[in-house]
Amino acid sequence: MPERDFPQPMRPHGAAGVVFGFVMERLSATNYRWVVAQLKPGKPRTYLEIGFGTGALAKLVARTLKPERIAGVDPSPLMLRTAQKKLRRYARKTKIELRDGDDTALAAMTGPFDAVVATHSFQFWSDPVTTLLRIRALLSPHGLLVLVLRPHISGPVMKVIPNPITRTGDEIGGVRRALADAGFRIVADETLKTGSQGIAAVRADH
Repeated sequence: MPERDFPQPMRPHGAAGVVFGFVMERLSATNYRWVVAQLKPGKPRTYLEIGFGTGALAKLVARTLKPERIAGVDPSPLMLRTAQKKLRRYARKTKIELRDGDDTALAAMTGPFDAVVATHSFQFWSDPVTTLLRIRALLSPHGLLVLVLRPHISGPVMKVIPNPITRTGDEIGGVRRALADAGFRIVADETLKTGSQGIAAVRADH
C-alpha cells in the first residue's frame, strides 16, 4: 500500500504527518511522564520502544534515565528521521538503534532489554500474541513492559487496523487477557489523565 494511503495515525507522512506528529507529541506529554515514572525504579540500562513516533518519549528516557542503549522500530520513514534528529545529541553516551519497521521487526532484534514500551501503537500490531511472546523473549528477567492504550479510535482508522484484539471493541480487556496468555503479570493498570489506559507488566516467572 502506498504511504499516502495509510491514515496519519498509523503511518505519519508528508506535511500533514509533520503536523500530526507535533500535535500528538504535545497531547501525549502526560502519558510519557507516566511511562518514565514506571521505568524509573528499575533504572533500565537498555530500552526498546515500539512505535517511537517523533522520539519525544525516547528523548525523555535518554535525558532522565540515561540508559546505555535505546532501540526502537517505527513504520514511518518520516518519524524515523524526526526521532533520529531528536536523539542525535544523546548518541555520545547512549547507543541509539532506531529502524524503520513495525512490530514484526522485533524478530530481528537482539536483547535483552530492561524496558519495552509501546504508547498508542498496540492497535497497529498485526499479530499481537506473537509480538507479546517476542517481547517476553527479549525482556531481561526482571524487565518491564509498559503499554499505553488509546481510549478512542476514529472510524477511518478502525477500518484499516490490523490488530484483531482492537477490532473486537474491547482492546483493554483483550490486552489483559493476551498478557496473561503470553506469560506476563500485570503490576500497574490505571486510567491516565489523558484518558488513555496505562498498563505495566513483568514476566510471570519473576
